Amino acid sequence: MGFATITTTHTVGSAWQRSSCLLVAALLVSLLLTLALPAAQAAQATANVAVPTPSQTLVFRAPEPGPLSHALQEIMQEAYAQHNVQVEYVEMPRTRSLVEANNGRIAGELGRLPDLDENYPNLRRSSFPLFGFQLVLVADRRYCGVCNLQDVENLAYINGQQGPVQLLKQESFKGPTVQAQDLHQLHLMFSNNRVRALLINDFEARQLGYYQQKHLVIVPLKYIVGYHYLHKQHEALLAKLDSTLDEMHDNGRITQIFNDHQVIIEPLQEFNQPPHFQLVSAAAGLWRTRTSVDGSGRYWDVIRHVFEPVADELDLHTSSFQRAVLGLQDQRFDMLIGSNIEQVRVDAVSSRLHVDYDMDLYVFALNQHSITAAMQGALKRPVCFVAGYHYEHYFPTGTSFYHGSNALDCFVMLDKGRVGAVVTFRANQPDWITAPYHELKLREADPIHVLFHNTPRGRLLRDWFDTQFRELVSSGEIRQFYSEPELEHAQLDTDKDR
Repeated sequence: MGFATITTTHTVGSAWQRSSCLLVAALLVSLLLTLALPAAQAAQATANVAVPTPSQTLVFRAPEPGPLSHALQEIMQEAYAQHNVQVEYVEMPRTRSLVEANNGRIAGELGRLPDLDENYPNLRRSSFPLFGFQLVLVADRRYCGVCNLQDVENLAYINGQQGPVQLLKQESFKGPTVQAQDLHQLHLMFSNNRVRALLINDFEARQLGYYQQKHLVIVPLKYIVGYHYLHKQHEALLAKLDSTLDEMHDNGRITQIFNDHQVIIEPLQEFNQPPHFQLVSAAAGLWRTRTSVDGSGRYWDVIRHVFEPVADELDLHTSSFQRAVLGLQDQRFDMLIGSNIEQVRVDAVSSRLHVDYDMDLYVFALNQHSITAAMQGALKRPVCFVAGYHYEHYFPTGTSFYHGSNALDCFVMLDKGRVGAVVTFRANQPDWITAPYHELKLREADPIHVLFHNTPRGRLLRDWFDTQFRELVSSGEIRQFYSEPELEHAQLDTDKDR
């Protein structure tokens, strides 16, 4: 018989019955309270184990938003939290934050150069190397070729960044310089052609999308390691913090945070002595006067100049462009010369420096109607281009394509009506035409690079190539392989008046 039944069904009766009912009710209430007590005590215990209030709050200058900044904030917040310290940020200019940190009005600096404490004596440096980055020169290769620092007319950098100031002094740069207040203003100066080049951190260059702009060359100049700084009043925290950061590094937590924010930290490859390779192999499609089957041509001359001194054996292969691409993709060759990442789709890294420029790219057809139909996605027959290239993105979704072994094959099929249009350069038109094809320019000339495997060996080969090719151009030795008109077309003639 339940407690509810007792209280609702026995409404009249003797005093004994009422007393019995009340006694039973009291016993049941007591039992329920006894059963409920552990749960209440557990709830109270859980409430008492809430996250403790931080015993200390440290305030730093808020870094400019970006993947690296967000990763560093997360790393430092986790590290400080293990010592019951909360981290907060305030907005202020870079130059002012150094003064405020040195005076103790903010706790320190989230990340700065390693010799900062020489000029700001109240700051104490963490011993843990928090992050690394490259100081890079960003410039337009069409104006300065390989774009050495002394080749640019003028440049800009962000006010308060110590790396550019130190580098310009070290290199005795004589050109005009401009200081921007922040990253946004710096980008506007460059994109509006108010300055010809930028000195910037590589993570900021990635944030602005400069690595994806084909005409921009990114020149690594210096590798810099950043450290965390605290004012001397908080110096006691540094040893604890360094121990925590070491532990986060060893257990992979720091790497995980950088990966989560897609931060790329790539040390600058410096060659104190030349590398050595047993075998270096290169592939290319057949380019007239550039990569002949017999091994002649200016591209092959450049590859020999760069790699013969450091390789026991150098193997050069000229075939169709598609076979050259597949050879790189299948890792049968170390490099592919004469292309770029946009044209081919392989897991590769591109040389930072271009070796040439190609030509303006056109779509050709027998009549204007076919040109219009191709650009509207209404062409009934396929668009043909050489296998290995990827020009699909110039046409609407739904367009069909045919891949020929060479441009002449595409024009033969165009003349026979088997394809509706051809994508190639003007120089590849056949000699047999009696009337010009109708044409539409798809893009202007693109820079041509050397592609390498996206592996440690591939990046080593790439870095060695960039180092040697830069010297080849800067010294003028490039004229052994390129004529003056070829240098001018390749945008490597840095002596001409621009």
